[in-house]
Amino acid sequence: MDQRHATLCFLLALVLIGNASFAAGECWETTSYSPICLGLLCKATCWIGAKAINAKVMEATCKGSVVKWVCHCRYCDKK
Repeated sequence: MDQRHATLCFLLALVLIGNASFAAGECWETTSYSPICLGLLCKATCWIGAKAINAKVMEATCKGSVVKWVCHCRYCDKK
């Protein structure tokens, strides 16, 4: 690769790295324990939590056994 192409590739990489729209948003997860976990109730709980912290719900799932259920919420920053 000649010097002109190498310089162009380097400048293009700098432009893409410096662009904030290419940066990944911050994401985090929360869990809440319940004796019964229904899908709709879990989604509603996650949605209310997202509104309180100004985030977007990426995933809302119920996990667990017969004795103890966990509502698992995954949030990401709004962009």
